[in-house]
Amino acid sequence: MAMLISVCLCTYKRPALQKTLVSLQEQNLPDHCSLEIVVVDNDIDQSGRAICENFKDSKNTVRYSVNGERNLSSVRNSTLENAEGELLAFIDDDEWADPDWIKSLYLAMQRYGADAVFGRVNVLYPDTAPEWIIDGDLFRKDIQKTGALLTKGATSNALMKSIWVKHNGFRFDTRFGKSGGEDTDFFHRMYQQGAKLVFENQAIVSEIVESHRLNTDYLVKQNIRIGQTHWNYLWSKQRGLAFIKTGCFVLAQIVGAGLFALGNLPFGKKRYMRWYLLLVRNLTKIKTAVAGGNTVELYGNH
Repeated sequence: MAMLISVCLCTYKRPALQKTLVSLQEQNLPDHCSLEIVVVDNDIDQSGRAICENFKDSKNTVRYSVNGERNLSSVRNSTLENAEGELLAFIDDDEWADPDWIKSLYLAMQRYGADAVFGRVNVLYPDTAPEWIIDGDLFRKDIQKTGALLTKGATSNALMKSIWVKHNGFRFDTRFGKSGGEDTDFFHRMYQQGAKLVFENQAIVSEIVESHRLNTDYLVKQNIRIGQTHWNYLWSKQRGLAFIKTGCFVLAQIVGAGLFALGNLPFGKKRYMRWYLLLVRNLTKIKTAVAGGNTVELYGNH
């Protein structure tokens, strides 16, 4: 019997979903594996239904449902509850996968005995993107070498064993449902409970940055959210020496990023902005640790 892999896919008013689904239908699957695509639409008007129905006769089943709750974690949890596969894959609705994406993740899982595998996200920029964003590559995602051990991960490119959901009861924390960072928290909790997380550099998906994100305000807001998420999922839960070591590292990052930002200020945004954003991220960690504050909301305000 073929092993079923479920692709868990959340969507909200994105025509790019069509391209995502095409790329999933074109996957070169591992031997003895089959694929289903579980789409949960966060749009109560069901704008994604017509796109999904275009694939009703495709070789890989597309199952569509709706969760209109304004909470991304809740929508992600709906994909987990609807998925039937022994393995769960994750991709975003503005991404498209290389033909060997699933196979690369699967083979890496077998090779390294991993509970979850994460791949590379290639970030592309539209012609309208400001030069300083392109030159600074300010939306690039972290890339590790194949086989690197991780302590966290993201749903933008992932494959995991469903036993962690079906038997260990893992769900995305709804406290992160409007801020984002719910996937970082989810996979870090897996790591804390003994899961082996690895990176596979040849498992590739791609995305084009949306035009409304190509500005300073969004980048600052995004990095404030990253700082808050770090405090919530990691630093706030540490005790004793671990808490102190993280605090010292954050302070060192603030000093270093501040100096590099100032040093690169005369050379324009493409030189200083990355350091400035790192400074914002780490100052937010300190601010959140000391005074709390309102969590930045990037999702759910529709």
